Amino acid sequence: MKKMFSAVFFTTLLLALTGCSNNALNEFGLGNLNSLLNSPSQQPATENAESAPRDSVTWTSGTFSDPVDVVAMRLKQHYGFVSDTDITAARNSGQGNAGWSASAISEGASWEAQPGSYYRMSRNWAGNDRLTLEMRGNSKESFIKATYTSSNPEHLKKSWTSRLWKQIPDVASGSLK
Repeated sequence: MKKMFSAVFFTTLLLALTGCSNNALNEFGLGNLNSLLNSPSQQPATENAESAPRDSVTWTSGTFSDPVDVVAMRLKQHYGFVSDTDITAARNSGQGNAGWSASAISEGASWEAQPGSYYRMSRNWAGNDRLTLEMRGNSKESFIKATYTSSNPEHLKKSWTSRLWKQIPDVASGSLK
């Protein structure tokens, strides 16, 4: 208790003297006050230090003569990406398990959109892998950058990704549904 009181008192004094400057706190190594106030068992869990390193391979398209919004929606639908609108719709469905449904479909998914110019969609793929698609463009043309990330070196080889790299432009152009 005395240690906690001392840490709180010292922190308050330091904040008053530094004008609440975060840089000054970091100079003293006090940027993370949780480590001073909480025992190790109360510290937030961090990622396992022994997790396998993840590498990625990237594919970039040429120009598509379709609007970026159309290309993004084709890829979203074909590969099962989840947008913020999809999650909101699941949450507001009125079903008794709506919160669980929304949580389940959003797990492992990431979505960013600036309609008319940019989309970024990402989701877990093939177990512990991840597929990220970024589309840039306008109402006349679009470009795609695809990134496949994995901790398994076999999954980053051409033999694993070649089908996906061939399929993405076909889906984007509307020739594969």
